[in-house]
Amino acid sequence: MMQRIAIIPARGGSKRIPRKNIRPFAGKPALTHILKAAEATGLFDIIHVSTDDPQIAEVAATAGHRPDFRREAAIADDHTPIRSVMSWTLREYEKRGRDFKTAALLYATAFFVEPDDIARAVADFEAHRIHPVLAVSHVGTPVEKLFVEREGVLRTVDENRFGSRTQDLSPAYQDAGAFGIFSAPGLLAEDNGGAPLRFRPFLLDRWKAIDIDTEEDWAFAERLHAARIQS
Repeated sequence: MMQRIAIIPARGGSKRIPRKNIRPFAGKPALTHILKAAEATGLFDIIHVSTDDPQIAEVAATAGHRPDFRREAAIADDHTPIRSVMSWTLREYEKRGRDFKTAALLYATAFFVEPDDIARAVADFEAHRIHPVLAVSHVGTPVEKLFVEREGVLRTVDENRFGSRTQDLSPAYQDAGAFGIFSAPGLLAEDNGGAPLRFRPFLLDRWKAIDIDTEEDWAFAERLHAARIQS
């Protein structure tokens, strides 16, 4: 028995890009891309779109994944940690007699993630089961040379190592805004879904790691998609 669930958060009240989870991308509602990628892995007993929004639920249903229940309004705001949404979802499934060992968090606007990326990350997590796995990408600049602004002036994180060779410094990573793989029992046992975790990194190609938060991000993703079609 697989005992795996994929959870795709897709609330209706996104602010910076209104309705971004079902906004058309490459001719399809946004979240259908990750739904099809998850489906193509053949790994999940359930692929659940976590939404409070009837229109989003209908888009998921049209793609073959009607949500078994809606997300409560109390946890569909800007402030509820995403892991709290996941644990609430797992508890709702417990009430329905469904238990899982692995829970994949997949983001609705991870347009360029491929089934093999998800499958390899799940395999990595299940081979160790010590820490959750997070999709990340390289930041081109080492940690010590990243800039922060203090009192209107840019300063490097470690000014003592500003002149060091890049290869002698620490590689930096950023959340790819794509997916994470978790222990379902571990999520259920959490007291604070916003507490920091230690992750095993799953390195995505940089072109797949576009965290869609702003209109600029969306426009960049569209241009990248167009360029890939033409190449």
